Amino acid sequence: MKLNRIFFLLFIICFGTTVSAQKYLSTNNKEVSKVLGESNFTSSKTFYENLEEAPDFTLLAKILKNDPLRKTLEKQEMVTIFAIADEAFTDLPEKTRDSILDNSRLVNAIVKYLAVPGRLDKNSLENAVKENGGQAYLTTVEGQRLGIKEEDGVLMLFDEDNNTATIIASDFYHKNGFFHIVNGLVFPPSGN
Repeated sequence: MKLNRIFFLLFIICFGTTVSAQKYLSTNNKEVSKVLGESNFTSSKTFYENLEEAPDFTLLAKILKNDPLRKTLEKQEMVTIFAIADEAFTDLPEKTRDSILDNSRLVNAIVKYLAVPGRLDKNSLENAVKENGGQAYLTTVEGQRLGIKEEDGVLMLFDEDNNTATIIASDFYHKNGFFHIVNGLVFPPSGN
């Protein structure tokens, strides 16, 4: 009798594992697309593939040509990325912009700082801010704290030096999660 129970328990475990694994093997996922300006972003492409031909993301796409950086983002099972629009760089004084873009270590750190594990849509971000008294902290893929707050109905990211990046468009899909578009730069904690 005891042997029957053991076999039954093993059967349930194996069956449950097989059924739960099927959701990752399914290739019948419906593609989700969203248009912004001249760009059509889709859930069937990686984050980089979505940005590489988008006219508002030429600088970020150039940064993501860095294979190790791109692979860091793509290896995440689910990730929410805050995509830096070109205007975030072009609004800076030329000398400041050049010093940031010429420092590949800093640029890579900024991009990783703007990647958060999990699928966080705009509603999730708004709820986190409301539940935490007007500002919340997200943990990045590098284990750092990225602040988010709401001012005048607009979500903004902030860093430890109170630099801000406004979320100007949200809820775009990529193969491994969501991305939101920001028009400013925030920097990872110093010393990282």
